[in-house]
Amino acid sequence: MGLDVVELVIRCEEEFGVELDSHLLESTRTVGELFEIICAQLNLSDPDTLQPINRPSVPRPIAVADGWTRDAVWAELVRLIADQFQVAPDRITYTASFLDLGAD
Repeated sequence: MGLDVVELVIRCEEEFGVELDSHLLESTRTVGELFEIICAQLNLSDPDTLQPINRPSVPRPIAVADGWTRDAVWAELVRLIADQFQVAPDRITYTASFLDLGAD
């Protein structure tokens, strides 16, 4: 894991109030993988939805942990990544790799 990603992880830990497991992070290559790790730490796992956007229009209960929802976590993670890697937010997708976003 490069320095850019390590700095991003530290920012995520501070922003979301979680401690991210370094063993899980070693194999993390995409934004979606980091997103799911953060959501799991916040007990916001959502087995019906792999991605935080393009949800079905069927109303479902929304899990909230410490004021966070999956959609709010996604929005904040995109903001953090855009700032950390100096990329446009529209380049940050669930399947985007950190290397593709310019991480070292």
